[in-house]
This record gives sequence, structure tokens and C-alpha cells, in this order.
Amino acid sequence: MFSARVIGSCVLSCLLGAAWAQGTPPAKPAKPAAAASAPAAAPRPTENTAELDEVSRLMRTGKLQEALVLADAVVQSYEDRYRRGKVQVFASRSPAEAQAYLNEVGRKPSPGKEATEAGVYPSTWGDAYYLKSFILTEMRRFPDARKAIEAAVTLAPHNAAYRAELGQLLLKEKNWDEAAKEFKRAETDAREFSPSTVRGRELARALRGQAFVLVEKKNLDAAEKLYNECLKIDADDPVAKAELRYIAQKRGQQSGAAAK
Repeated sequence: MFSARVIGSCVLSCLLGAAWAQGTPPAKPAKPAAAASAPAAAPRPTENTAELDEVSRLMRTGKLQEALVLADAVVQSYEDRYRRGKVQVFASRSPAEAQAYLNEVGRKPSPGKEATEAGVYPSTWGDAYYLKSFILTEMRRFPDARKAIEAAVTLAPHNAAYRAELGQLLLKEKNWDEAAKEFKRAETDAREFSPSTVRGRELARALRGQAFVLVEKKNLDAAEKLYNECLKIDADDPVAKAELRYIAQKRGQQSGAAAK
């Protein structure tokens, strides 16, 4: 049934647009004590966007292995330049998101590390992991895809697009509860941190993910409510419309069975 009902990953143009709709440049490492008062850097053009444009071109033409090699090269260029010693690193799309990360440093250090300072770098770093995950998913290398998207989420814990993609992979594993948690976090982050140009799209994706889980758990009323909320964001949302038809069909089947 899962393969017949598609909430799936965004089409490539949607996915890429959400990934780097707004980026931030490398910010100077900030001590956690000063983070709350130090304003985050304003957005400027991100690094390596030309390489990611080429990754997307290769993906569109079905050259997945070449796209993977180039995405890996972008990832490695950031890892080599910016993951230094005890600096806790983040990738941000907006000043508000960057400031949130700086404020959280010290309270939530990376596992096994005593992070004493933080650096906020271009969203392109996370986008490269994000696209790598998408490529690996297309190649049906699901465990590797999950590792890649988890790396993106670690870099940008408040990026709704990354959270939703992790939720999507959890759906493929039929890990309904964990998927629902990721989609709920994606909803919260979309409302607070997603750039205005993609907020509606990312919010709707988070809501659809939660609704999908609710349908799988046979909570049709709650799922219907969320899908209708999606239609308030985009009245032409094809996935929400299809799922509402599916819910109506399921209700009809239940009524017919009860009448027998």
C-alpha cells in the first residue's frame, strides 16, 4: 500500500529550491557566552553553488553516480575547511536560524565533544549532504541515504527540509513513530525558521508526512484535518487532494463492511 500512495520526496526542482532558497556565509566562530548578544551574519551568496547546480543537472539527466561523486567532493571541501578541532559547526539559511544555533551552543554539544565555540557556515554544506541523501535514495542505498541526511540534520537541526527528508526515509522503513516525530519537528521549524520563499512548501510537506502516518495508524479524522490544512496553504496541493480521496474511499469501505 505504501508504494501506491505517494507522499514521496519532492520533485527535483522543488527539492533544490527548498534546499538553498536562502543561505548564510561562513560566520566567525563565536564563544557560547557571547553568542546570545552577537548578531548572526546577514545572508550573502553561498559557496559551491555552481557545483551543486551541476549536481542537480547530473541528477536530472540520470547520471546519479557522477552526481554522487560531485556531491561528495563539495561535502569534503567543507569538512576539510571548517570542521576544526572543538569548533561546533552549523549550516544556516537565515540570520534567525544562525542565531538560534549560536544561542544553543554549550547547552547541546555534539556527542563525544566538548564544544567550546561555534561556527555557522553556508547552507550549501548541508545542501550537499541533502542532495547526496536524495541521490542515494534514488540508487536504493537507503542506509547510506539515512546517514547522509542525518549529517545534514546535525549541521542544521532547524532546517525543515532536512527534517522532512529524514522523516521520509523513516517512512520507507515503516518506522511510523519516529517519522511522525521528525515531521512534527519539521513543522515547528518551518513555521519559525524556513525562509518566506519556501515556508509554505516546507510546512505542507511536514503536515503531509504527519497525516500519512495518521492514515497508516487508521486515525482518519486527524489525518483529514492535516490534509485540509495543506489545502489552506495550497488549494491545488495534488498529494493532499489524492490522500483526501483515499480517506474517503477507506471510510466508504468501512461503512460497507459495517453494514454487512
